[in-house]
Amino acid sequence: MQDLEIIKIFLRSKKGYLKKGNEACAYALLNKEGKTFSFDLIKEAKKAVKNEIKHQKSKPLLSRSVVEDFRDSVEENRKKFEAISFAPTLSKRKNPKSGIAPSIKDQFGMHILLGCNHVPFHNQRLHEGIRNLIRDYKYNIKGFHLMGDFADINTLSSHDKGRFTAVPGLTLDMEYDACNIELDLFEQQLPDDVWKTYMYGNHEDRHNRWMNNMDNAKTPLLSPMDGMLLEERGYQVKNKWSQDYFILGNDFQIFHGIYFSIHNAKAHLDKLRASCAYVHTHRIQNYREGLMSAFNIGSCADFTTTAFNYATRPMKAQWANGFAINMIDEQGRSNITQIYVNPDGTFWFGGRLY
Repeated sequence: MQDLEIIKIFLRSKKGYLKKGNEACAYALLNKEGKTFSFDLIKEAKKAVKNEIKHQKSKPLLSRSVVEDFRDSVEENRKKFEAISFAPTLSKRKNPKSGIAPSIKDQFGMHILLGCNHVPFHNQRLHEGIRNLIRDYKYNIKGFHLMGDFADINTLSSHDKGRFTAVPGLTLDMEYDACNIELDLFEQQLPDDVWKTYMYGNHEDRHNRWMNNMDNAKTPLLSPMDGMLLEERGYQVKNKWSQDYFILGNDFQIFHGIYFSIHNAKAHLDKLRASCAYVHTHRIQNYREGLMSAFNIGSCADFTTTAFNYATRPMKAQWANGFAINMIDEQGRSNITQIYVNPDGTFWFGGRLY
């Protein structure tokens, strides 16, 4: 197969790379194909695939009159809006598909669980360590799960309404750019066939709440789904942060988090009566009753940044950096290891300091 066709096949399957630089494409192709392709060839392939997509979009889908099409569209949107309980994003994806979880056989192995990264206010040293861990255990990893608030979406915060953002001049596009860089760096280390999930947290939900305002909806902003190219990246996405969850293995729930109480791990187990892991509180806890356990796995944010200046010193004293690893065995049982992070962003796993 000619090199040009190899690149075109890659770009057709990973359309998000059409928007990335040639260097990023070359690196991804090197990991996938084991060979280096020139930037000129990548540029030529990009142009060809973009023309294909443009030609496909230009084809008329229906032969009926414009009036009939418009009436059908209005009725379809009306039904969709009535069916969903959250604010429509008015993007091309009204309700992203959650997808189907892999079989237990395909889940057998290591699953990385993390959340509350709050990019661009993330703990950069911790992110680097997690990437190194993924690189070391690449062929054991079967799941990569982002459990909400990966993006801070500080620019849409209702707390800052009428005031400057935590970083003066910060825009939503800049936040999405930072998120895309971090996702790229993680994905460069992850195996190609890994199961990837992304849940909205209350911070991603800021976009839903923003778009619920009729005046804002007239000039829609990119949703996290679109701004981070989550569908193109192959993530299964759920965007109702207080309702959604994924099941790992037989019955282990992961979700963003619901309760803030002092003993929040016990509160989650008492109410849900199911083993689970979550983030949301920026704290680390676990609670076990018999065969059931609940794990509050901490945050991957940098609490020293200006985004967290709203928090008092006693509040921050309760927070902790952390994440978790779930080893799913052949019977589909979950085995959780909580990772505690040192003040400098380093952590230990498998006898090695990352």
